[in-house]
Amino acid sequence: MLELKNIEKKFGGNLVLQGISFSLEPGRITGLIGPNGAGKTTLFNVITGFHKDHSGTVIFSGDKITGLNPEDICKKGICRTFQVTKPFANITLTQNVMIGALSRLERIKDARRKAQEILDFVGLYEKREILGRNLTIADRKKLEIARGLATSPKIFLLDEVMAGLNESELLEMKKLIRNIADSGITLLIIEHIMTVIMELSQKVIVLDQGKFLTSGTPEQVTKNPEVIKAYLGKEFKHA
Repeated sequence: MLELKNIEKKFGGNLVLQGISFSLEPGRITGLIGPNGAGKTTLFNVITGFHKDHSGTVIFSGDKITGLNPEDICKKGICRTFQVTKPFANITLTQNVMIGALSRLERIKDARRKAQEILDFVGLYEKREILGRNLTIADRKKLEIARGLATSPKIFLLDEVMAGLNESELLEMKKLIRNIADSGITLLIIEHIMTVIMELSQKVIVLDQGKFLTSGTPEQVTKNPEVIKAYLGKEFKHA
């Protein structure tokens, strides 16, 4: 469904992605993990067209999308969230999500209906008339997901949507992510809360210092000595 071939990206003279190749299988949740600076968010930026000055190829549903603009990649069916959520502060949640819906729909009436359906799906319907600036961290993250869902993605890239959440909020977010996957959307998730990512993912890809380290099931990855050394640490191994 999504295939990356020998992706390399430089910032100045620093090679931050080095020959990254992997593929995503449709309908699955795949975790993307690694230490800070491993290149995870940079890879999201490459996939979604925010970084064009890279080498290698990105293929989606059999078509090469390398070099396309983010809005064109979005229309093809790939969307992403950002680590730092930035809702439109002075408009309502419904209007925030309508902006995403209008990437697919022409009529305001249809976009409003879709936005409210998605707000209900993510658990924000009762807050649909609240302004974006008045949300908690947890609700800002839900809104970020809602805005992405409004574009009708086939692949949804989630960048640390669980960071900063308390235990009850984490439970809600895990349930939401499972519901998104059950709806048929393929997910690639960056996350540092390892117990959560291992619980949610069918497959985990590990990056280290801009390189592909390994991939496998959560059980395989957590038992891999290279992953333990580079990222997880002995404490996770014995947990």
